[in-house]
Amino acid sequence: MTKKKILVLALTIAMVAILAVGGSLAYLTDTDAKTNVFTVGKVDISINEVFDKDNAVLKPGSQKTNAIKKEVKLVLDAKSEDAYVWYEWLIPTVLDSTDGSTGTNNIVHVNSLGSTWDKYKDNSNYWPKGQTAALDEDHTWDHTLEKLGNTKQGFIGTETIDGISYNKYVSLYHGKLSNKEGGQKETTVGMSQVYMDSKVDTDATGYSIKGKHIDYDFTKGVNIIVRAYAIQADGFEDVYAAYNAYQAQK
Repeated sequence: MTKKKILVLALTIAMVAILAVGGSLAYLTDTDAKTNVFTVGKVDISINEVFDKDNAVLKPGSQKTNAIKKEVKLVLDAKSEDAYVWYEWLIPTVLDSTDGSTGTNNIVHVNSLGSTWDKYKDNSNYWPKGQTAALDEDHTWDHTLEKLGNTKQGFIGTETIDGISYNKYVSLYHGKLSNKEGGQKETTVGMSQVYMDSKVDTDATGYSIKGKHIDYDFTKGVNIIVRAYAIQADGFEDVYAAYNAYQAQK
């Protein structure tokens, strides 16, 4: 082979080598990425109360005499997720009963008539004005908590606030509140009124009931405290499951 041919062959081999290297860098490539944005839901409620505090003067009476209107509803905020709701109400322990029981023989009575799922459900004598038929379950309250094994008419314990012992009760709303079309945005009336027992009388140092002195300073007024609660409805079968889950996380 002549020298000239050897040189041409060498150049040709070199060229092939260069092309081979160039080919290894010529893949078609691309890249892409997506960021998924999640919004965070919220649960937001408020208490809608009808209460004339300027005329809230307790006098011995009954459900129909000298009763003070204290109507409580819970309302879902317009931007809130679906929710199950309930409320606690607190009454000074010494005014709750005269024999240590709860919910009976009270000095001051708190009523929740007309929208319950108990003996009042089908008794029209207890229906609020304008109601013409028994309410369906989703528009009623459970004031007893019997389904959760509570045997004390919704009583869940005591709490001391500003040196005063209060008995604490809870009422659960059966229905789910929702801003969706056709949904309930507000509960029916839960608590409805407060009155002082007709057997209360004055004595030498204050007030008594059935001749027994009531150890309470009425000059400071009587506070009935209401606290509203809500939890997301998603993930829970009913208000009882939601309530139990809330209690478990406390």
